[in-house]
Amino acid sequence: MWLSVRAACIGLLSAHAIERIISPEPSFFWDLLIYNLIVLVLAVTLLIESELLLGIGFACWGLSSISSSWFALNHFSDSPIILDLGYVLFFPFLIIHFLKFFDSTPKSKIQFLDAAIIALGISSFLTAFALEPIPNLEGSINLRNVLNNFYPISDVILCALVITIFSKYKISPVNILQGFGFLAFTLTDIKFFWISANEEYSLGSWIESGWMFALILISLHKDRISKKESENQLFNQKMIILSIFLSFLTLGSLTIWSNSLSKFAAIPAVLSLIMAFLRMSIALKDSQNLDVEHKLARTDELTGIANRRSLLAKLNDAEFGPTHCMLLLDLDSFKEINDLFGHEAGDAVLREVARRFEQVLPSNAFLARLGGDEFGVLVHADFQQATEISKRLELSLSSPIYVDQVPRYLSVSIGVAEKTPGIDLIRAADEAMYKVKGAGQL
Repeated sequence: MWLSVRAACIGLLSAHAIERIISPEPSFFWDLLIYNLIVLVLAVTLLIESELLLGIGFACWGLSSISSSWFALNHFSDSPIILDLGYVLFFPFLIIHFLKFFDSTPKSKIQFLDAAIIALGISSFLTAFALEPIPNLEGSINLRNVLNNFYPISDVILCALVITIFSKYKISPVNILQGFGFLAFTLTDIKFFWISANEEYSLGSWIESGWMFALILISLHKDRISKKESENQLFNQKMIILSIFLSFLTLGSLTIWSNSLSKFAAIPAVLSLIMAFLRMSIALKDSQNLDVEHKLARTDELTGIANRRSLLAKLNDAEFGPTHCMLLLDLDSFKEINDLFGHEAGDAVLREVARRFEQVLPSNAFLARLGGDEFGVLVHADFQQATEISKRLELSLSSPIYVDQVPRYLSVSIGVAEKTPGIDLIRAADEAMYKVKGAGQL
């Protein structure tokens, strides 16, 4: 259905264009009824196709077009400004429609900011050079003048935004045609203001055909397939750098050639830079949160030292490093403390044990709590040096640890294993530790 309706609309538009060549004078039938029927048919079709926002935007544009056509046919010098409301609403409805292609995840929020930076940066540069000199876009600040500037600037921003959003999807004929539609609509709008400035515009000119042809292309839609994340990031990085450069270039150009460029270009340029700083602050915050999350994932919550996951990662990093040994430590009689004084007291003891171990270990040693009352140490040393380190660890527990003001003496069983080709270092240290523990119980 979507293709047949667009084909019928193109047929009506072609008939309208042929009629204008044959009879240049504006007519009620062709320029009010047939012309505006096309956009209303597109609006209804989009609503039927569940493209709600796009359909409402087209309907708004169509209503204002009908009003403008009626006033022009009746030779009024200017239509009431309230009738421009539909043209104004056309842009926000379309922007919201295309922003639905972003979901609500934090990553997608960053992508939205990227799209906004790119769209505003590019549009600021285009606005500065495309809208000047158009006489009726300058002069006093009044509502009509503001609207006359609003349309082309919104065109450029919307065009750049849509093309940026489409960049995250794989290229398809629908994407290309819809993007071309936005470009055609923007160029037609800008050309309209150039013609209007010289009072050469009349109802039924080729400008109307340009608008309607662009709207037919814009109405195309189809499910889109995202590109790979790496492709999107590469495109965004390059375009963000270009957009920020264009924003600074636009502001600099406005300072130097203030009388030769459109001053309204400063609006998207400043907004682009604000978005860029906002995006940078969010990225910095996300990076800090990621560092915190990474640290929490690799840190034992009770003692504050590394956990098993962190030790395994460190061991993998050391696979091709210098000679290193693994020490596995298991506290003796720790279960009695938990049974007699409770788990809170046991947790306090583990924190004190971790603190004492950290104090006696050399700077090249990596201490981690593996779980329960078991600790592990990875150290760059040979077997003899690692054995000496194990003795220091044993001595660190020679003084009592006070539990509820009661002195408790702990000992530790330590297994030492040196890394050799083909050895499972953790298993070897574990086996050595159980041999030590078994010998102590004899």
